[in-house]
Amino acid sequence: MKRLAPVFVLMASVLWGSMGIITRYVAAIGFNTRQTAAVRITSAAVVLILFLLITDRNKLKIDKKDLKWFLGTGLGSLFINNLAYAATVQRASLSVAVVLLYTAPFFVMIMSVIFFKEKLTVQKIAALFLSFAGCILVVGLSGANVGDNALVTLLIGLSAGFGYSLYSIFGKVLMGKYESLTVTVYTFILASIASLLIAQPLSMGRIIASNASKMPVTVIGSVITLALPYICYSTALKYIESSKASIIASFEVVAASLFGVVLYRETLDLFNLVGIICVVAALVILQLNPKKSQRDQNE
Repeated sequence: MKRLAPVFVLMASVLWGSMGIITRYVAAIGFNTRQTAAVRITSAAVVLILFLLITDRNKLKIDKKDLKWFLGTGLGSLFINNLAYAATVQRASLSVAVVLLYTAPFFVMIMSVIFFKEKLTVQKIAALFLSFAGCILVVGLSGANVGDNALVTLLIGLSAGFGYSLYSIFGKVLMGKYESLTVTVYTFILASIASLLIAQPLSMGRIIASNASKMPVTVIGSVITLALPYICYSTALKYIESSKASIIASFEVVAASLFGVVLYRETLDLFNLVGIICVVAALVILQLNPKKSQRDQNE
């Protein structure tokens, strides 16, 4: 299972990369930014709860002492990440928002060294900077702007990246005790409650009622692009270092770009292609085993 951990992270990143498809669909129904996030998170939460009630209710049992860690994944990570990212998009260009979001691996690496005593290797650092550079090239910053107050925008964008990074930390702690479905369902329950509180639920309810025929696609899409990737990522955290997982997850940017090309006829320029190569190269670097190569040379 340990060998498959990077594959699970890669699967999660591809599914996250497809999130823009369902987000566009939900937003087109008439929901605002906060409501779109609330609908997606709540839909996924309800499906996960029903699934566990039918299949294995024991997975819904948690130790009250661990609630603080679930608050970390649900409120600190999923909720704050969505809220701060949406705010950054409103204040700055999309490219700036994405680049600030993908400062997350830097936060993960620092916290992993401090809390999990992970080794800070040249291999990880090289892969980290290569993937970050690749993300910048894939997204492109040619039309970048940071709004009227650059400092505030920067802090909000970094908050999105920090929130994103917290799942790799708190999730790692929880996966030492619980299964991925348990971690994911409580993450979504807590994030759903917080999201609904700020999403004008009465207005959201009216939109849902008048667009009931579009809700099945919304629910299914939310499960596939939000719940399922979190389950995959949580599973991987049990077998892989958090710092490595966060770097591999940066493939989401590449996946999103490729979905854009295939589904929306978006184009890729030379810089975008170089960026994709950089991200893929970073993933390859992470899979290299320096110790094994050294042994082979010695033999």
